[in-house]
Amino acid sequence: MATKSDKKGLIIRVLGSTGLMLWILNKIEWSKIIEVAKAGSIVYFIAAAFAIQLTVATSIWKWKMLVDSSLNQDEKGDASVIKLGRFYYIGLFFNNFLPGSVGGDVVRVYYLGRITGIPIATASVAFERISSGAALVGIAIFSSLFMESARSFLLPILLGSAMVFLVFYLFGLWMKTGRLNKEITSVNSDTRINIWLMKLKSELFKIAEIALNYRKEGLKWWLSIATTSLLFQVGLAWINHLLFLSFDIHIPWLELLMIITLISVITMLPISVNGLGVREGCYVLFFKGQGVPTEIAITVSLLFFILVSLSSLAGGLFWMVERGRQK
Repeated sequence: MATKSDKKGLIIRVLGSTGLMLWILNKIEWSKIIEVAKAGSIVYFIAAAFAIQLTVATSIWKWKMLVDSSLNQDEKGDASVIKLGRFYYIGLFFNNFLPGSVGGDVVRVYYLGRITGIPIATASVAFERISSGAALVGIAIFSSLFMESARSFLLPILLGSAMVFLVFYLFGLWMKTGRLNKEITSVNSDTRINIWLMKLKSELFKIAEIALNYRKEGLKWWLSIATTSLLFQVGLAWINHLLFLSFDIHIPWLELLMIITLISVITMLPISVNGLGVREGCYVLFFKGQGVPTEIAITVSLLFFILVSLSSLAGGLFWMVERGRQK
């Protein structure tokens, strides 16, 4: 059930998306967008839809590696890559069609947690997100060396990254001091609130332990995590590359990767629903320097959103199947 803060956040994002989309649509004619879309190549549209599935597959495989790291050989079969793929698509469905009420990551934790337990599920989903964010930041910093337009976003990206690292550092210190164990044993469990706090702290400790156990993995495992994280970002650029090719527009691959990465970072800001409005504005701003007409930039942005949303519909089917099994 959505909390008041969830509802307020959703209202803010809806208003943000609506305002940005209205501003963008006032700058162009909608009829032009439709004409541009009709002129695109259906072959490239289909290829882009196929590229989305391959890109998602890289994240599913990375998630599988994270989950397997905390399971023994017999338990790994219960969390097969097929099951994780279904859960991942269910998460995509919730992110695209039910924003603000229940996050896709929470849904993934719920379904995987029924198999592995909540601590393992939470740690794997969280680290899957963190590693993707690290790849985003790395490419964004690299892009600032070559793109002047990217440098204005470098400071907030670095500040945000520093804050995240600080939080994890402080949490690590908290664990090492052993305060958590002391607090758990010293809590008065006479009331329901204290019992709930005791269980919450215990679960947090378990999640942190699992996350710290990733350090025992070898170099090959870490290189695989880093590679799949980078491949996901490359996949996003590849999808957009195909969409631009459908309108016979060729953008240098490295510059395209840098721009799409920057847009991904910006659309992570909680000011709109699924980045609507923000993403379109960024496409116009960044690709204008590449000589891309405004109408085509917005069309590619909307096509990207539509194709991803259509792909996530499979998650809705998987969700109904899972609900049927529960009943």
